[in-house]
Parts: sequence; C-alpha cells; structure tokens
Amino acid sequence: MPYKVLAACGNTQLLEDIHRIFSLADDDFTVSNILDSERIISTITSNNPDIILYDIHFANKAAADVLSIIKADPATSNIPILAIADFLQPEHIQSLFHAGADDFIGLPINTPELIQRTMVGIQRGRMLKKLKTLSEQFDSITTAISQAGNSVIIISNKGEITWVNEGFKRLYECSIDEFKATFGPNLFSETINKTTAEAIRKCVAGEYVVYDSKWVTPQGKEKYIQTSLTPVFDDLQNLSYIVAIEMDITDLKLIEKDLAEKNEHLQSIMENLENANKILEEQQNQIQKQSELLAEEKQKTEALLLNILPLEVANALQKKGIYKPKKFKEVSVMFADFVGFSRISVAYENIDEFLNVLSSYFEAFDEIVTQRYIEKIKTIGDAYMCVGGLPRTNHSHPFDTVLAALELQRYTKARNIEEAKANKPTWSIRIGIHSGSVIAGVIGKHKFAYDIWGDTVNVASRMETACEPGKINISETTYSYIKDYFICTPRGKIPAKNIGEIEMFFVERIKPEFSEDTDGLIPNNTLRKIVASL
Repeated sequence: MPYKVLAACGNTQLLEDIHRIFSLADDDFTVSNILDSERIISTITSNNPDIILYDIHFANKAAADVLSIIKADPATSNIPILAIADFLQPEHIQSLFHAGADDFIGLPINTPELIQRTMVGIQRGRMLKKLKTLSEQFDSITTAISQAGNSVIIISNKGEITWVNEGFKRLYECSIDEFKATFGPNLFSETINKTTAEAIRKCVAGEYVVYDSKWVTPQGKEKYIQTSLTPVFDDLQNLSYIVAIEMDITDLKLIEKDLAEKNEHLQSIMENLENANKILEEQQNQIQKQSELLAEEKQKTEALLLNILPLEVANALQKKGIYKPKKFKEVSVMFADFVGFSRISVAYENIDEFLNVLSSYFEAFDEIVTQRYIEKIKTIGDAYMCVGGLPRTNHSHPFDTVLAALELQRYTKARNIEEAKANKPTWSIRIGIHSGSVIAGVIGKHKFAYDIWGDTVNVASRMETACEPGKINISETTYSYIKDYFICTPRGKIPAKNIGEIEMFFVERIKPEFSEDTDGLIPNNTLRKIVASL
C-alpha cells in the first residue's frame, strides 16, 4: 500500500519538484495537493495522509497560524508535519517550530534527504499511533480483570476469619482450615507476611486498601491474588469487621508481563526516535544561531559522501554486500576541462592558493549538477566527469546535462569578470557531451569507487577535447534530443582520436520561447514542465 503524502505548497515549482521526486522514489508514494487554507481541516481529514509537507509560503504570511490550527484539531493533531523552509531565515523556522512542526528540510530540496526525512516522519507517526493503541488495550484489559472478583472473606474486629464464600475455595484451592494452618489463625498477628500486615493495619485505621500478593496452593501452583479491604464501623465508629474481596489476577500478571515486554520494546524504539528528535532539535538550534556555518559543514559532508558512492549504491552494499555492474541504455556523459591548466597553475604565488581556487570551482560544479539530478563520477586533475540518467534512470538526461553545462559556462564567465577586476588569473572551460549506453558499477575492494565504462564515455571525452574554449560541444546523438529547444551551431564532421569523424554541434543558448532570461541560459516554466514530464 503506497505511503500517502499531502503537500501544502504556496509555490507551483516547489509542488512540481515534490511530485517529481516522489515519482522517482524506490518506495511507493501518492502525493496529493492542498491549495485552500480555509478548508484545511476537512481536506486533511478526507485525504487521511501519512505525512504533510508544509511550505512556509503556504497561506502567504499566515503559514504558522494555519499550522497551529492543524495541530490543535484532534482529527489532525497526530499527523506528522515536515516543514519546508529556507534555513537562512531562522525566524520562519522558529515560528513553524512553535506552531507544531515535527521536522524541517531546507531549500533547495535535496532528493535523498526529502525521501529519508519523509520516511522517518511516517514511521515515527505510525509507531506513536501503535503505542497509543496498545496502551488503550492495556487499560481496557486491566479494568475488565480488576472488576471480576470471586472470593469474599469476613474478618472480625479481632482479626479472625468468620466467614468465606465458595469462591474462596476455588481461589485458594484449599479449605479454610488448610488456609489457617498455612497463613495463621489471626490476621492481626505480627507473624503474617509484611505486605498483608501493613494492609490490615491501614484498614483498621479506616482506609480502603488494595494490594497484591502471591499464594502457593497445596499442590504447588503459584497464583497472584488482588485483595481489597473495606473496613465497616458501627454507629460509635468502632471497627465491626473487615470485608476482603479477592480475585485471581494471575492471567492479568502474565498479560502485564507480556505487555511490559512489548512496551519496553516500544519504549526502546521511542527512545531512539526521541534521540533522533533531540539531534534534529539541536540541528535546528544550530541553524538558528549559526545557519551559515551549518550550511557549509552540511555541504562538505554531503560532498564527501557523494564523492564516495551514490546513495542507491551505498544502500545496496549495506544490505547485500555487493553491487553488480549494471547496463544503462540511455545516459548523457559530460566532461568539463579547464583550458591552459598548466599556464593557470603557475600564475599563482603558491600551490595552496591555486588548489583552493580549483577546489572552489569543483565545489560549485558539484552544486550545479546536483540540482540537475546528475551524478558526479570523478575529477581527474583539472577534468570534471559526470553523467545524467543514472543510477536512477530518467528520460530527461540530455536536457539535464545541457542545462547544467550552460550553468557551468555561466558560472565560469561570471566568476572570470570578478577575477579580472581583482587582477587575478581567469579560468576558461570547454565542455563535451554525448548520449548513449554505459556500464556502471563499483570497482575496488577496500576503497570503493563508482565508475562508468563504454564507448559513450570515450566519445564524450572526445567531444570535450574537440571543443573550443568557452564552448559546449555535443554529439549528433545528444543534438537529436534537444535540437527543438536549444539554438545550436553545426560544426560538421570533426576528426576524433581513435574514433573517426563525428558530427558535432555547439550549444549556443536556449531558444527565446523557452528561456527565462535574455541570454538564453535559464529555462522558463514551459521548458521546465517539458523536462519534468519526460
């Protein structure tokens, strides 16, 4: 049965991104939308979602107030809320936190993080619901058993048993004489067990007392008995007698033990969830106080993980211990290389400064390709290699890689302008893209590395080698996918080392009717919808 996600968004593009991310998830999700904040409770009740994704911009400036309404209504208060907000605006996060948000995710949305936090929220909500149900069952059982008495004993004001009913024999499985021989003839005696003696003392003093005790029958059978002592006084407030009503609670004790074990297990789970919540709360506090530092550290951590293995590959290795090589029929491979790398390296005063600049470029490239759902494979010296369409297959990979290439080109040109103003060396890149099939897998035994192989990789490399500085060079195969949406310049057949002549094209820009900016580097809403529908 699919997990039900209800998205309350104030941004159409964000809503489309959410639908696309969950449509590509390994688990089965159904995503519904909510647009009208006036009918929020009825909409949530009718959808009965497992979790609500709540955009800070939903209901304009009343997002926190609407969230408070959701959490205050008994019909919706237990549904987990995953809030979507900009971590650089801590005042918004604080308002949603006080309104009742259970967890947060920052913008722009990271696909693996959204799916992971959604699953944690759903599982936490279901576990709390299950714990509540078990608690109600426990209370119901306890109440039912506590009302079922089967033995009545009358005790005189001198501590002697003066009368018992038939239920006494069934409960104790012995006669009254056998009971006295074991327990003692007088219940006011200090020689009886401490629990009973203390209960009798309180009852004589005028208290209604209930206590539990263990009895071993003459046949050696252990029984747990619950006794309620009620004092009865005459008109002068002198003790006349005590009524003891007793019941067999052995089954209850067994049930309590079983429920206690289950409850202990659930508590262990809840403790783990609470620990996770504490970690999240600490992260939220750190975000509010040091949002810039946390964002930087988060980027470093994610970059390190993605440089090692893709999320899907890491999960497979953890679960199965192996990730078999896999063939992908349609992907787009991109190579980006800095022109005149040796010349640039000697233009810096020291190697540390040079390496810091190179690292900053690659970090920016990582951010750009990640936003386009492109998998970085590796860097080789000054060369940057990535691929769209794996490990999660999609049909938008030619568009994703070309749009990412335009972003790389725009970033490099903009940065060169700033570097030139500061009289610093400028960097120029050339980019090559080719679409086709590859084999992808993990190599190495002690130090894993995720890599791709095949003619497509070689052709993509030749596209980059044959490219001019500051240009994007694509093959005829890639061109056939994107030609209707981008302005391209044919280059004719160009010789490629060890391959032969290949039809090549320069990607100049996005066509004006599909571009959001005058330079043709940013896709408009129409093109974004086309790419999302592929």
